[in-house]
Amino acid sequence: MNKLRIGVEKFASCSGCINEIVYALLSDPQIMEKIQIDYFPELQDKNNFEGKFDIFLVEGSVVNKEQIERLREIRSKTRFVLAVGTCSAYGGVQSLRDRTNVEDVKKSVYIKPEYIDIEGDVYSVSEIIKPDFIVPGCPVNGDKLLTLLRKVVLGGGEITITESLCAECKRRGNECILITKGKLCLGPIVSTGCGALCPSFGRGCIGCFGIRTDLSMNDIERFANKIEELGIASKEDVLSYVMRFSYSKDKEFFSKKQKV
Repeated sequence: MNKLRIGVEKFASCSGCINEIVYALLSDPQIMEKIQIDYFPELQDKNNFEGKFDIFLVEGSVVNKEQIERLREIRSKTRFVLAVGTCSAYGGVQSLRDRTNVEDVKKSVYIKPEYIDIEGDVYSVSEIIKPDFIVPGCPVNGDKLLTLLRKVVLGGGEITITESLCAECKRRGNECILITKGKLCLGPIVSTGCGALCPSFGRGCIGCFGIRTDLSMNDIERFANKIEELGIASKEDVLSYVMRFSYSKDKEFFSKKQKV
C-alpha cells in the first residue's frame, strides 16, 4: 500500500511548534507505518517538494510575497492542509507588526534593512488560503495534533470542538481566577488545548491558543465590556490581551478599537 506523502513548511515563527510537530509525526508507530515525510527541511537534509501531497502541515505566519506564493502552491497540490500553531491560525504575536510602520521595524532589527523583503502586513494562513484543519496553540499541543493526525491518517469522522478554556479548568478542579480572585483571565473566550496551564498555577489565561472559533468580535467586545463593568480591567486592556495572539482574527476590528 502506498504511504501518505507528508510535508511540513515553516514560515515566520519562533519554531516552538516544530518540536511539537516532530513529536506528533514520529511518536505513534501506527502513523509512522502509513506516512512518508517527503518535505521537512527543519528535520531532514533530503527533501522533495515536487508532485502531490496528502497532508501538509503549515507552521508560522506569512510575511512576504515568496511565502504567499509558496502557501498557494501548497494548497494547490495538497489534499489536507493543516494550519498548525497560533501564528499560522491567527497571525500570532508578530501580527502586531501590522500596527506599526514596516520600514521602522526593519531598521530596528536588521543592519541592512534594504535587503529585507517583507510585506507591510502579517497574514494568518486563512487570510491567504482555506486550510482544512486549524490547530492553534503557542506552541501547539503535540498530543492534540497527534489526535488529529490519527483521524486524518487512520480514518475517522470530522470533529468540531468549541468549548472554552473554562471547561479544562473545571476538569482539573481549578478555582476560577476571574470570579474568585478578580484577576483578568481570557478563559471564557479562549479555545481549549493547553490543559489550563496558566490558571493551574494561579495566573489568568493570556489567550495563546487563540479565540474560540464560534465567537464573533461582537461577543469579544461584550466580554470586554463586562470585565470593565466588574472593575477587573479596562476594556482597552482586555482587547490588548486578546489581540496579542489573535490580531489576524479581525484586523479591522482591532485597528478601530485600539491605538498603538
